[in-house]
Amino acid sequence: MNMKKIVVLTLFVVLGTVFIGISIPRAKTDPKTDFLDYQRPPVLFLENYHDLHMESEDCLECHHEYENGKNILSENDLEDDNAETSCESCHNNQAKYDLQQAYHKQCIGCHDRLIAKKIKSGPVLCGGCHVRIKTG
Repeated sequence: MNMKKIVVLTLFVVLGTVFIGISIPRAKTDPKTDFLDYQRPPVLFLENYHDLHMESEDCLECHHEYENGKNILSENDLEDDNAETSCESCHNNQAKYDLQQAYHKQCIGCHDRLIAKKIKSGPVLCGGCHVRIKTG
């Protein structure tokens, strides 16, 4: 696998892992039970979604570290399980955008821009991403 694919894969795994504080199945959180108080269930951004985005997007479209309005993050900084480049490392309660706001702005914003260009895109309405998992 080339470096760009590894970086993009890492991005979406990290995004999926931290989206609204949830985790994908390999992590310790259980979205079926840990987030029942939320109005909508968490988003599970699984590996196949990341792969789909890797085919059409540049890694730095999602992964970013802004300084003076410029993304200074290098794709070389992106690697699996690098806590320093994970979304939650910056998007916390002290940030301009907390984690949930950052994901909504990043994901929905990108989907909206693609739709405006008449390019097939992902969902922009809540229920398109926040799908309730049936239990028991």
